[in-house]
Amino acid sequence: MEDRLISPTERGQITIPKEVREKLQITPKTKFRVYVDNNRVVLEPVSSLDLLLKEFEVEAREKGYTRDKIEREIEAVREKLMRDLYGNDNGTT
Repeated sequence: MEDRLISPTERGQITIPKEVREKLQITPKTKFRVYVDNNRVVLEPVSSLDLLLKEFEVEAREKGYTRDKIEREIEAVREKLMRDLYGNDNGTT
């Protein structure tokens, strides 16, 4: 893929070239983290899981959860998921 020059619109918007969107599987629902690295603007696709984890992190900080409390919650959810998926015997038959 060769380099392309693009220019922002008056409102600062840019269009990501089609070849790049296809290669990175960028869709209208794709979220990006935007930051400056030295003199470069970096657009980094962020997965849905990354967004969810960030929301959990913010909520945990707001509620003052400790690491132990979070680990206990994760274990409880894991056990419930295993029961829901495989029954009370944790997948053994």
